[in-house]
Amino acid sequence: MSLAELLSAMPYAEHLGIEVTVAEDGYAEGHLSLADEHSSVPGRRVGHGGVAYSLADTVAGAAVISLHYAATPTVDMRMDYLAPVTDDLHAEAEVVRDGGSVSVADVTLTDAAGTRVAEARGVFKTGGGDDDSPWGDGPGELDTAFADEGE
Repeated sequence: MSLAELLSAMPYAEHLGIEVTVAEDGYAEGHLSLADEHSSVPGRRVGHGGVAYSLADTVAGAAVISLHYAATPTVDMRMDYLAPVTDDLHAEAEVVRDGGSVSVADVTLTDAAGTRVAEARGVFKTGGGDDDSPWGDGPGELDTAFADEGE
């Protein structure tokens, strides 16, 4: 299973319909097909801001994970919404700083017509904890899966 497939198989990503299509060398892309259940407006298809945020967070995390092959929890994410989401979403993320304990990734979200609908910057924890896990309690199932993938 590729890293992109592994990340697409996260239960929350599956629930929303997020597909990570690329995750390598500090860069990631992902897609979400907008559906009625993503809407924040009854009777209309206008994507809830949380759907766009979730795609940005997932794809930015994928970019960071592609450098570390370990769980990288989100520390902070700032998002600017530029246009309403009324169609399928595409996200591209790139790591702009990879430090010893945190990494920073920038994300651009566009719709199917190529309209830029949001910009985000996320900060992700990449190290720490007594057992060298960002979670602080030793390697977990995801850490093991990512380690296997990085070999």
